[in-house]
Amino acid sequence: MMKSFFKIVAAVLMVVVVGGLIAGWYFYAKDYGSYFAKRHGILAHFDLRPAGGDSLTERSWVTLENGDGFTVDCGLLAPREKDRRFPAIVLMGGKATGKYAIDYALGIRDVIIVAPDYSYDPRDSYTVMEFLSDVPEIRQALLDMVPAVMLVTDYLWQRDDVDTTKLVLLGYSFGAPFVPCIIAHDRRAAVAAMVYGGGQLRSLIRHNVARYEGVLVSESVGLLGGMLLHPLEPLRYINEVSPTPLIMINGVHDEQIPKENVQLLYDKAKEPKKIIWLESRHVNRRDVELTKLIVRTLTEELARLKILELPQRR
Repeated sequence: MMKSFFKIVAAVLMVVVVGGLIAGWYFYAKDYGSYFAKRHGILAHFDLRPAGGDSLTERSWVTLENGDGFTVDCGLLAPREKDRRFPAIVLMGGKATGKYAIDYALGIRDVIIVAPDYSYDPRDSYTVMEFLSDVPEIRQALLDMVPAVMLVTDYLWQRDDVDTTKLVLLGYSFGAPFVPCIIAHDRRAAVAAMVYGGGQLRSLIRHNVARYEGVLVSESVGLLGGMLLHPLEPLRYINEVSPTPLIMINGVHDEQIPKENVQLLYDKAKEPKKIIWLESRHVNRRDVELTKLIVRTLTEELARLKILELPQRR
């Protein structure tokens, strides 16, 4: 009786594993270009709500909606001056910042910044079953960042105060891996910038899970995550960023993004490209000095590419 029970359990597990591998391979091999285009649709409506600011900059929340009801919530910073066109930055921040990433654009002036929100709100902590039950929603939210940024770009193209020849696609930390995929499917950005990001999602996920869990869990989650998120894999698209200039800024002592993952991505990218290494650990929104250093470094690079102007020294 017990022997038969274990045979049944083994058979069920085999079916689950084989089914998971088949589903994973389907997600791994599928071309998502047509999906992203259909999900993007056409911008049909936007709702702009003022949310403060200062004497030079307006802070707002904006909700974009396409003709199929797909919506994107964003944070927006824009100069109050209306008699000229400004460069624009689409900012994809950390998983806990989303549209609030605009609040960490310290000292940036004379530029319009839009930060799209992530449609999935992460839990404070997870059990294994909670994580597994949330996987479909998490995956959908991550895939939706590509059409979401396309809608943001549509919105910027409609604004009279945007210089559409000076659009920067910027992702930092959690938002960095989206950059190559988005550029590959929407060529309107003049510059692509990845701050504290790397390639090969499978090993990145495994590395970060291993910081808190054992080998079996980290290997399993890394394998599953790498397969399900392959449509966004930076290594899959990084050589398609060219001829758009690529800027990478990374930390020498980054505990979340190993140097080999950064170098792997940079080596596969085509010219024009530049990588800058800062003496730091991973970017942290509480580390104001590091944020200022990153902003200053990025501003200098964008000035070199004639996207931004350096502030005048007094």
